[in-house]
Amino acid sequence: MNKKAAAIVGGILVLGLGVFGFTKLNSGSQNQQTQQEQSAEQTTVQITDANGEKAELKKNPKRVVVFDYGVADILKNLGVDAVVGLPKNGKMPEILSNYSDDKYTNVGSLKETDFEAVESLNPDLIIIGGRQAEDIDSFKEIAPTVNLAVDGQDYMNSFKTVVTDLGNLFDKQDEAKKAIDEIEAKIAKVNKTVTEKGLTASVVMANEGSISTFSAKSRYGLIYNGLGFAEVDKNIDDSTHGQQVSFEYFLENKSDYVFVVDRGAVTGKGEAASKLFDNEVMNKTEVAKNGNIVYLNSVIWYTMTGGIESTNQMIDEIADAVK
Repeated sequence: MNKKAAAIVGGILVLGLGVFGFTKLNSGSQNQQTQQEQSAEQTTVQITDANGEKAELKKNPKRVVVFDYGVADILKNLGVDAVVGLPKNGKMPEILSNYSDDKYTNVGSLKETDFEAVESLNPDLIIIGGRQAEDIDSFKEIAPTVNLAVDGQDYMNSFKTVVTDLGNLFDKQDEAKKAIDEIEAKIAKVNKTVTEKGLTASVVMANEGSISTFSAKSRYGLIYNGLGFAEVDKNIDDSTHGQQVSFEYFLENKSDYVFVVDRGAVTGKGEAASKLFDNEVMNKTEVAKNGNIVYLNSVIWYTMTGGIESTNQMIDEIADAVK
């Protein structure tokens, strides 16, 4: 091979090596970019809020302020140790007694937020419920905020979404699935008993001397839509606070069970529901004569639906009533 040919061959080899090196470098850069994108995906998770909208949150937040007692219950039962503050004014549910420790900062009450206390905690995430929904913009000025209130009229689907999302957020997927599976099995068992007996029910709230009844499209929809009781009155107003009625209502709308939530037991106001219902008119009803007026654990049913332990207790109360 003459010198000219050798130079041409050498040039081709150098050019080839350069192209190969560039291709490899470019490929490496693309792989690095792909890995970075995958890493970014792994550090965030989509949460479905109470309005059905998606929120992108960073995984495993270390400092979380929780205003929804049901969510606090879920985090406790999933083994998540990230809560730094929650509302402790008023009557705290016994289920959440672990949070009475001073290391958990009091951030007000379910209805009145101490925003200065929230801000002082420098939270990574704030989780609110329905009672704080109107102040969500104020919370978002402090930290990323999501409303995870469970929808009572579609209780189990909503509950499963919240538990699954929190399981994904804190890498507690197995614990979340186990809790959901156990609750679904309990609900199916109670539902079978109720539907086989063809039982009907009225759900009532007692509040400072007045009573209101609630429909299947209310916060107490679990009793109807999940546990299988039929409504005796399908014309109840779908109001957040129920439809106010008198005791004569139960003489006309004869249900097998009346389940009573005593708001006064939570607020400390008004006569106890058991005394309120012990009257001449109510005592004439078959439901009273049969001993089927059931006074529910009002702290759970009124302030912390949507939790894992609270939902289990709610189901157990109904199961005990229909044995």
